[in-house]
Order: sequence, then structure tokens, then C-alpha cells
Amino acid sequence: MFKKLIPENEAGEARTRRATSLPSSIIRNREPAPIGQSMHFSGHIKANEDLIVHGHVEGTIDLGDGLLMVARDGTVDADVSARVITIEGQAKGKLQATEQIIVRRSGRVRGSIRAPRIALDFGCAFSGSIDTEAVEEATPASRDDKIADFKSAISSSGNVPARSAMGKGSQR
Repeated sequence: MFKKLIPENEAGEARTRRATSLPSSIIRNREPAPIGQSMHFSGHIKANEDLIVHGHVEGTIDLGDGLLMVARDGTVDADVSARVITIEGQAKGKLQATEQIIVRRSGRVRGSIRAPRIALDFGCAFSGSIDTEAVEEATPASRDDKIADFKSAISSSGNVPARSAMGKGSQR
């Protein structure tokens, strides 16, 4: 369909690949492995490369540092682990990414998703739980930070008693 020019290889030959809807910062300089529309895969997929699903996959998918894209016509009924997961079709199960999970407008997700960055496009369908794990451990807040948080909470709530950022609330 659309061709995107890739830099020349060592032999001086220009390579091409089909453009995908993935951001260029995520795409590697190689073609993702496809699972075609008429394919139904049941089992465990383990690889360290990118995968695009147009068909149906059941079981588990472990892509390590790779990315998974479930195309509009694709269905994944599996527990997934990858660097980046993009859903344009349907996904059911536990989705875990080390970098980010994106559910596009056409995406339908049922299950749990866990990643440091999660984006749900307007119009997507999602049912389940979301967990955004912290990339680095939180540093303990200083006394001045806690006081500033408390003053901010009081001033923004007007005359209503506010709960402190330190976890102690007023019981009335």
C-alpha cells in the first residue's frame, strides 16, 4: 500500500517497508513478524522481535524487548509481555509493557493493563484494571513539601476541611 523509504544497507540497496500506524520512535529498522488474517494461533509465543497480529492469537505472548501491535482485524486472547503494546483491534487478558501501552480509538480491551505510560484514545472501549508502575522509586517528601501540599489543599477547597497529604485527615 504505502511504501516508506529506509536508509540504504551496506550493499547500497534501498529497502522499503509498509508504513504502519506506529510512531516512528517506536518502530525498529526491521519488518514486524505478521500473523495473517486467516491465521488462528493457540499456544505460547516467545521472541525478542516485533509482532503484528491481523488474525487470532490465544495463549501467552512474551516479546521481551519487542513490540506488539494488534491490528484492527486482529484479536488477542492472551497474557502479553512486551516493551510496547498497541491495540487497534481486540485484546483480552493481562497486558504488561515495560515502556507503554496504547489503546487506539478502534481498540477494545478487556482485562488488566500495566505499564509506566498508558494512553487510551477517545472512543476506545476498556473494561478492567490499570496499573501505572513507577519507573523510579519516589523520594521521600521533605517537611516543607508536605506543608506546601497541605496549604494548597486547604486553599483550593475553600471553607471545607481538607485531608492532609500526610495521610492524617480530620474526622468529623
